[in-house]
Amino acid sequence: MDGSDPERADALEQYKNKLLESREMEAKLKTLRLDIKGLQNEFDTTEDNIKALQSVGQIIGEVLKQLDEERCESMNLNQYSRRGCHVC
Repeated sequence: MDGSDPERADALEQYKNKLLESREMEAKLKTLRLDIKGLQNEFDTTEDNIKALQSVGQIIGEVLKQLDEERCESMNLNQYSRRGCHVC
C-alpha cells in the first residue's frame, strides 16, 4: 500500500470532513439542549407565576363577592325600609 494512493487520500479526506461535521453537529446539539433546558426552566417559572396569579385572583374575587353581598344587603335594607321591596 502506497501512501500516495489517491483513493486512500480521498477517503481519508472525506473521513476527516465527516468527523469534523459530526463534532460540529454534536456542539450544536449540546447548545440546543442547553437552550431547551433554559426554556424549560423559564416555562416552569412562568407556570408557577400564573398559578400564583390565579390564586390571588380567586382570593380577590371572593373578597369582592363578599363586599358586593354586604353592599347589596345594605342597599336592600335601606330600600326595604323606604319602599318595602328588594331590588338586588
